Amino acid sequence: MNEENREAERYDDMGKVNCPDLCALSGNLINISKTGLMVHFPVPVSVDIEAQNEYELKISLAKKIGESPLVLVCVPQWVSEVHHETEIGFKALYSPDQNRFMKYIAELADFGKDDNLEII
Repeated sequence: MNEENREAERYDDMGKVNCPDLCALSGNLINISKTGLMVHFPVPVSVDIEAQNEYELKISLAKKIGESPLVLVCVPQWVSEVHHETEIGFKALYSPDQNRFMKYIAELADFGKDDNLEII
């Protein structure tokens, strides 16, 4: 997906994504924003984009070890399969953990601003 087509800034991130309705194996979080995320699965994953099915994703964030996973309800927007691995771009519809989710995105945005500091 092209950067210019995104509704919100995405932040590179790491975490484990569980979605048993899509894949028995966990995926890896690649990036996240307040409107969506990209997940890499180590195997082929069959997704019917046209069906617009909703999936519950449980995201265990690497920066939040020990906390319960964030739960997002999402719809796949695009799928890319290369070398028997799959990347899926999801649009976030809502989160039962909405306040915690938005707080986490704000933390990532603040952290991104700190990247511009000079290294002494």
